[in-house]
Amino acid sequence: MSIRLPLLAATAALLMPVMASASTLSGLPESCFTYELSGTKAATHGLTAKTLHATLTGTDITLDIRGVNLSDPSGHVESATLERFNAVAAYAALSAFRGGISAACKDQSLTINSSDIRSGTPQAAWTDVTLARPGHNMTIRKASIQAVQTTPDLRLKVEGTGIHDTKQPLMPTQLSADLTVQGLDTARQQITINALHAVSGSSAIGSSAIDGKGSIEPGATASTSAADLHVSVTNVDTLIGQIRDTAPKKVVAALTIARLMGRQSGDATLWDIGLSGGVVTVNRIPLPFSVP
Repeated sequence: MSIRLPLLAATAALLMPVMASASTLSGLPESCFTYELSGTKAATHGLTAKTLHATLTGTDITLDIRGVNLSDPSGHVESATLERFNAVAAYAALSAFRGGISAACKDQSLTINSSDIRSGTPQAAWTDVTLARPGHNMTIRKASIQAVQTTPDLRLKVEGTGIHDTKQPLMPTQLSADLTVQGLDTARQQITINALHAVSGSSAIGSSAIDGKGSIEPGATASTSAADLHVSVTNVDTLIGQIRDTAPKKVVAALTIARLMGRQSGDATLWDIGLSGGVVTVNRIPLPFSVP
């Protein structure tokens, strides 16, 4: 199952703001996911919107954005496909915030047909982003996703700044990632993390830098997925000190144990993390549990 992005003709005549009705992606039923753009202005290879509202139907999880700017600097991808590229990003953000695909979206698979964006460099920039569920909000001042390469593999650059999460004390305040997706039009993809960089904590009292690289082969479940990741975090002791009085005790304990399992290199703590057959290893030591 996949979602293909049909290359529909767009028109530069759509220059007046309009109110869009709720839409969904072909292949994903309305019972799974819907989104709504309002105040849109479209050109041949671009689209802006004043707001976007999206939801995973029946979950009370929503995404609201107060500024959307879609474009293809290469001039290959038309506005209708850019809107779908944006909708795919919205669905992925909601699913990640939920921590997995919702029950209504089971048996649905979200992939982009690379032929629809080949030779293009589609990108989406979001302003004032809020992901919300009852009792839990995550806000991002600015976020962007850019396809810097679409053939033969899909390479994406993702950035977020001004990040705050009411439930996740370890959430970085800024994040950037460079990812390559191989086998985009096949049943099984591989995601290579070329580079990941994040900053957590306050620079005034000490911050920690998180850097990573590696590969992930996503499966239907964690037990059928595989991963080989290499992560480093600077100033782990400072990070533990910052969250000791605010984070749940189990989070502090987990980070303390992780520090003990890491290798030291200057002010950085290093971990090699693997996942295979449902077994997680840290620096080649299997953890005493299996993931489902």
